[in-house]
Amino acid sequence: MAQRGPDMRVLDKYVLRRFLTTFLFAIVAFVLIVIFVDMVGNLGKFIDKSVPTSIIFKYYLFYIPQVVSLILPMSVLLAAMFSLGQLARHDELTAIKSAGVSLNRILLPLFTLSVAMSMAAFVFNDRAVPAASRKKSEIEMQYLDAQKKYSKTRIENLFLRDSLDRRVFIKRFDTGSNIAHQVTIQKYQGNRIVERLDAQTMNWVNGTWVLSNGYRRKFENGREDAERFASLRDESLTFTPEELLEKQADPEYMSSAELNKFIRDVERNGGDPKKWLVSLHFGYAQPFAIFILVLMGSPIAASKNRSGAVFGLIISTMIYLLYFGISRLVQTLGEIGILQPLHAAWLTNAIFLVAGLVLLALMRK
Repeated sequence: MAQRGPDMRVLDKYVLRRFLTTFLFAIVAFVLIVIFVDMVGNLGKFIDKSVPTSIIFKYYLFYIPQVVSLILPMSVLLAAMFSLGQLARHDELTAIKSAGVSLNRILLPLFTLSVAMSMAAFVFNDRAVPAASRKKSEIEMQYLDAQKKYSKTRIENLFLRDSLDRRVFIKRFDTGSNIAHQVTIQKYQGNRIVERLDAQTMNWVNGTWVLSNGYRRKFENGREDAERFASLRDESLTFTPEELLEKQADPEYMSSAELNKFIRDVERNGGDPKKWLVSLHFGYAQPFAIFILVLMGSPIAASKNRSGAVFGLIISTMIYLLYFGISRLVQTLGEIGILQPLHAAWLTNAIFLVAGLVLLALMRK
């Protein structure tokens, strides 16, 4: 028994080294492939518009965090399948189990590492990815086709802040006519609201926003003064329709704290935050796909009869596509209200967790 501790540490290091070597190769390969494919599509546009090489470099530098976030679960799954598949194919797992070590114990370091990677992935997705995505989007807006992102004719639940510390909430915006519907504009001094405008519509007319059919409320010394208006031209609203679209709330560009605050603002202004609630909960749930997929793939890879490299690639791809196919389906069900946002976010993880535990129980002997 005195010898068992050091032996297990050596075994853990050996399994982790095989796993991490494959993982690093997979993630670097995926990043290079995705960037290369994107360059094929966009490099001609950069050249046509005489974009400096330094800007192109920054564009792809800011693109890397988003790519890593997307391909991290697949890279981890492939690493688990290939590293364990090699151990099984060379009878190393058989030899280890013959020494009295269970499959659960062999897989323990991978499960522990995948949990740690899931937590690290959450921090990475929450901090690095939104910041980098915002900078990448700014380059796209400045140098590429800015209008392609806004091809929708109607956009709902827009929210922005302007330079005068005002918060503008728009229930619906028609991009063709530049007419906003159900508009609320709140002006703040510090944390105190001092003025609020509520209008049925807001039109972009000759370079100025014109609000129609609403109320103007001022708050001072504990008093509220309300004035109804049929039409109000507000030249202090300096943002254009194009800038309004650029600043529309996109969960891809917000951390969980920013998204939480945005959801509260939407609720206070009478909007429906369902879409953003789903995105918020998915932001918490999706990083744990790393652990879930390792749990799902590891017992399959550890089976000697199913340990070929081609088999590992096929099964990894099938598991990955099945996971994210179901995830996308339940996300849509959450956004349209069939599922609660919390349930939609975690349902796929729950399904694959149960499936992984069943597989582990069936194949651990």
